[in-house]
Amino acid sequence: MGVDRNSSDAPQVRVLTDEKIRAIHEGALLILERVGIEMPHEGARRELSAAGVTVDGTRARFPREIVEHSIASAPRTFSLYDRNGREAIRLGVGISYYGAGVTNLFFCDADGDRHEFTLDDIAKVAHLADALPNIDFVATPGVVKPDSENPIELVDQRAFVRLVSNTTMPLVVLTPDAYQMEDIFEMAEVVAGGREAFCAKPFIMPYLNTVSPLTVNPATVDKLYLAADRGTPVCVQAAQPLGGSTPITLAAGLVVAAAETLAGLVLAQLRNPGTPFVTGGLHYVMDPRTGNTVTTSPDVLLTAIAMGELAHSWGIPVFGTGSGSDSKIPEEQAGFEIAYYSQGPMLGGVDMSFGVGRLESALLHCPEMMVFADEAIGMHRRFMQGLKVDDETLALDVIAEVGPGGFFLGTQHTLRYFRELWAPTLTSWEPRTQWESEGSTTMLERAGEKVARLRREHVVEPLSPDILDGMHAIIERRSALTRPQRPAP
Repeated sequence: MGVDRNSSDAPQVRVLTDEKIRAIHEGALLILERVGIEMPHEGARRELSAAGVTVDGTRARFPREIVEHSIASAPRTFSLYDRNGREAIRLGVGISYYGAGVTNLFFCDADGDRHEFTLDDIAKVAHLADALPNIDFVATPGVVKPDSENPIELVDQRAFVRLVSNTTMPLVVLTPDAYQMEDIFEMAEVVAGGREAFCAKPFIMPYLNTVSPLTVNPATVDKLYLAADRGTPVCVQAAQPLGGSTPITLAAGLVVAAAETLAGLVLAQLRNPGTPFVTGGLHYVMDPRTGNTVTTSPDVLLTAIAMGELAHSWGIPVFGTGSGSDSKIPEEQAGFEIAYYSQGPMLGGVDMSFGVGRLESALLHCPEMMVFADEAIGMHRRFMQGLKVDDETLALDVIAEVGPGGFFLGTQHTLRYFRELWAPTLTSWEPRTQWESEGSTTMLERAGEKVARLRREHVVEPLSPDILDGMHAIIERRSALTRPQRPAP
């Protein structure tokens, strides 16, 4: 569970002044009104036009008043639940949550076996995340390549079964098309005990991307409408490489991201006013030397925090990135990037940060890096509790009682408060002699041992056979729709 950033004791950081926030906001409104958004979805264009949006062909231009009305319509705070209906994430209250994923193409353990993501790997990520105390949600961790056994029409639904069977945490789900998301919503309703129960306490949130620059594709609209029709939370995030699908400057990238996600907000609020909405902007950097996408530069972190500040000025929660690395393998670079990059979103108040376990510019997932990140996030959460100063923590009476030359270890005050100090589960603090006697292990070796132990020992509450049968029936129904029909005799 996160730490309340709004506490008077919590350290904070800002990268934008109020004036800069207003400039980016005004820039986005101007782009929406004058340039507009490409909207190749006929139904969306009809709804926008009926609401007063100017539609010219497939281009939609949004009047400022409609955008601002939609901002006011979105709820400031709302919750995501676990699959048992317990509140797990409270958005919009100054708490930062961290999640494993999202959509890596490859998976590897510390033994170096780098391979394409499989359904078994989906289950491994969910199970490990469930066991780690500083991981709060799981976002679709990998893209499983379709094959003859798992055709493209079914593979995402089967991946969802693996996710929901191996963690009780909230899930952020990405699918390529709307029909997979529709099936997953129906499966989530089976898990929750019906549509009404699921809508009252949703434990999944669709994760949608716009197509930069300034396009909202039909599949994104369809998935957004599935969530809005249920009144459940939906996330629309712009994901653009700076200098590629947005201008190279950070400020311009924020303007484009804001315009795209505000267009998504308008669609959600017109469809169903009050739809819980999460915005976001993910500005990767194109390395000019290689053309490769970089995910952990200071520029990326600046825009993540800035997008959070912009979204919070709207009163809307924000989804960003954090806790990943561009290293190709789990080693020193990965360690320092994870430690650095997991603190920034927390200091900046980003509501939800994904990327735990991510390596290789978001292509590779490594369980040992999940354990690294869990340790780092725990350290940062203790830091975010800040330093409390009052009569009890000043302990003037204790200092006076012990006096010069005394020792405080045995005092009641020490016994009361020593557990508030952070203690590691992975980092080496023991004396050298003890470290040597226990095998002189590196942190990566200890992470591998922890992964293996948690895989053996951690037990996730199983789903009932009836729920599993209900989910598989939905998959079988989809399979029948896509199965070739025999010709009539």
